Amino acid sequence: MNPVNIKSVPVALVGEALTSNVSPLYELHQIAYELPLNVLSDVKQRIGDWLASGGKETDPYIKQQVAYAKNVYQALKGGGINCGTH
Repeated sequence: MNPVNIKSVPVALVGEALTSNVSPLYELHQIAYELPLNVLSDVKQRIGDWLASGGKETDPYIKQQVAYAKNVYQALKGGGINCGTH
């Protein structure tokens, strides 16, 4: 019997795979209570304006806004901030 060669998968890829079908707005909802009110208000306003102008919940702009909120969340938790634009 030949041994099976199984390689480990980086944790980041596992997390990404698990959340790939999750709505960006759901991700935002999961951390909203931990964000400063001014950050949450700004992100929600930007997202609301985007959706009101005909954009979709899955557009890259929405993902960018959620990524910004997640970076703030991580910084508050002591995890640092990933490079990116708001």
